[in-house]
Amino acid sequence: KASGVVGATSESTCTTCEAGKHASSSTAATSCTSCVAGTYSGTGGASSCLECEAGKASGVVGATSESTCTTCEAGKHASSSTAATSCTSCVAGTYSGTGGASSC
Repeated sequence: KASGVVGATSESTCTTCEAGKHASSSTAATSCTSCVAGTYSGTGGASSCLECEAGKASGVVGATSESTCTTCEAGKHASSSTAATSCTSCVAGTYSGTGGASSC
């Protein structure tokens, strides 16, 4: 939830963030923030966005579904250590024989 009201006296001034957005639970949120590319939020009221799983990537900002995370094709990969915004081609000397690889 987030609230831009100064001097608020109750939680009723807070609005629930819609799917595809989040409000940090660690700080006093004044607005909802869109999920960055490589992440998604399928439900309203999220305090963070979920990352696409390893081997998948998404360039969509404000994604509302895991279905925006597309599987990398053979010869490419998406790391599991970062929210991948695109699939990366395997470098010379390495390969990925199947789709959905997290490394080459």
